[in-house]
Amino acid sequence: MSEYLIPVPLGFYAKSVSDDEIINEISRFEARREFFRWTINDATVAYYKCMMNEWTNRHGNKHIPRIPLKKSDFQDIVDEYDFIDDEEVYDELK
Repeated sequence: MSEYLIPVPLGFYAKSVSDDEIINEISRFEARREFFRWTINDATVAYYKCMMNEWTNRHGNKHIPRIPLKKSDFQDIVDEYDFIDDEEVYDELK
């Protein structure tokens, strides 16, 4: 049965990740929202909120450190959507 993935609720999964992973996921979401906001959907927002809630559950109102990310750190998104002009999409969203 090792080839099967058993789905678990997102909140349950969040309890199993390290603080470093929470910081990384929050930082990546916020950078994506800045550089590639058209790649954000309801699922990514739900994941972000879940990570934020888990941080609050663990640390209360303690500041969440962020990893400074640049647009070039998202080569995987650039490669996947290289046919789309980010500025063109941004202009259409206005």
